[in-house]
Amino acid sequence: MSSNSAASPKQLGPLLRQKDRDIALLQRVAEIISSVWQLDEILSQVVDLVTGVTKADGCFLYVYEPGTSELILRASKNPHPMELGQIRLKLGEGITGWVASHKKPVVIFKNASEDARFRVFRNLPEDRYEAFLSIPVLTKDEVVGVINVQHKKGRRHRPHEIGILSTIGRLIGGAIEKARLYEESRIMGERIQTLEEDLQTRKVVDRAKGVLMALEGLTEEEAFKRIQSQSMSLRKTMKEVAQAILIAKDVAAKSLRGK
Repeated sequence: MSSNSAASPKQLGPLLRQKDRDIALLQRVAEIISSVWQLDEILSQVVDLVTGVTKADGCFLYVYEPGTSELILRASKNPHPMELGQIRLKLGEGITGWVASHKKPVVIFKNASEDARFRVFRNLPEDRYEAFLSIPVLTKDEVVGVINVQHKKGRRHRPHEIGILSTIGRLIGGAIEKARLYEESRIMGERIQTLEEDLQTRKVVDRAKGVLMALEGLTEEEAFKRIQSQSMSLRKTMKEVAQAILIAKDVAAKSLRGK
């Protein structure tokens, strides 16, 4: 660094303190990501952090849903419980959709609602705010969400502020992917468990049908309907009814052997 670009002693102190704050902030984001698995809780805590850093009057966090090709509002600074999960944007729609499709921030320091890309949503108070900062949430250069920061009065966001929010956006991007993988693995595990349970039920019912067919001369269809009817009348699962038939058969067999 040349002497012309070197920071003076007076500048160095504030720069170091700012760097310490940045490190502490990113460490806090990393802690949230590593300790929380539920996506909505991660996003809620990140919104609180971003709000504190930018002193925002409004903050929204949208998540891109690949299956729907939409951005869905998942977290906000102000309580909007009826809007979470309901406000949806297509790529390219509104400033948020533009940021997602172009993978670039949008910085508007005043009169945000006059921007040609701006879109009003259900007359939310934030729609009338002046300053607007929108940052893409990325992972492996793919958009997985968008962070919007808004202020009631005009505000010029410094390059440093935009940079730190972009870094947070990349950290959140990884968290969103992690949460999705966790959710997908949980759903897959539940499906596998259901399939295994269905298979066990089928095996038990098939054995019980065989018992009824052998002892009472029923056809396979008649045996199945017998088990189904008892299941409904006794309010038991077909597996439970089938197990009862097999137990009764074993008891009868033991009784005969004992005579």
